[in-house]
Amino acid sequence: MTWSRYLLQAVLALLSATNALACTGIGIGKDASSTGFPMITHSEDGEFVAPNDVRLIRVPRRKWPIGSLRPLYHWQFGYPRIVSAQHSPEMAPVGDQKETEPLAHIPQVPETWAYWDTEYGVQNEWGVAMGGGTCTAKT
Repeated sequence: MTWSRYLLQAVLALLSATNALACTGIGIGKDASSTGFPMITHSEDGEFVAPNDVRLIRVPRRKWPIGSLRPLYHWQFGYPRIVSAQHSPEMAPVGDQKETEPLAHIPQVPETWAYWDTEYGVQNEWGVAMGGGTCTAKT
């Protein structure tokens, strides 16, 4: 291939990337970190609808009575993704918001650990973290 053909392919790739709705996850191992601690980060490029709900909330640790059920929601694009005081006090209704109706329920485990949540679970209270690619999976 000639040099001009490589240049044309690179320009086309860059032009098509400007319309991508992609997020980027970055992991840094302890040996590559100046502090000796591993780090993770994730860009949140947003959804199709503005304003995007990128609140970082804390979902508290809870003990659940035997027979409890966990609600499953259809998460909305934009703000608010769900309205649920049970999920987190920070997602309780504000103003004229109504609680989001669950799609279904599944059996709840006896205890759930606290975790940080944005558009997906980020890190639990024990430091176990996860990231996601550009997909429709929600926690």
